[in-house]
Amino acid sequence: MADKEQIDQLIKKLSERMGTPESEIKSAVQNSNYSKLLDKMNPDQAAQINRMLSDEQAAKQFLSSPQAKAIIKRLMG
Repeated sequence: MADKEQIDQLIKKLSERMGTPESEIKSAVQNSNYSKLLDKMNPDQAAQINRMLSDEQAAKQFLSSPQAKAIIKRLMG
């Protein structure tokens, strides 16, 4: 699991790329309410993410995939 500093860096990068305040992203994560963030995405991508987030096993599988790890690494700089 990532430590707080890594999570904060990831949120900061995500905020910059999405043009969304860090506080809004943190709030969405803390409350498991991603709808505002997903509204800013391509509808097809948002639907895929919604399906994955609603299935804990699928989310774990995705986060452990090499692609997800590469994206997280790239976002972290």
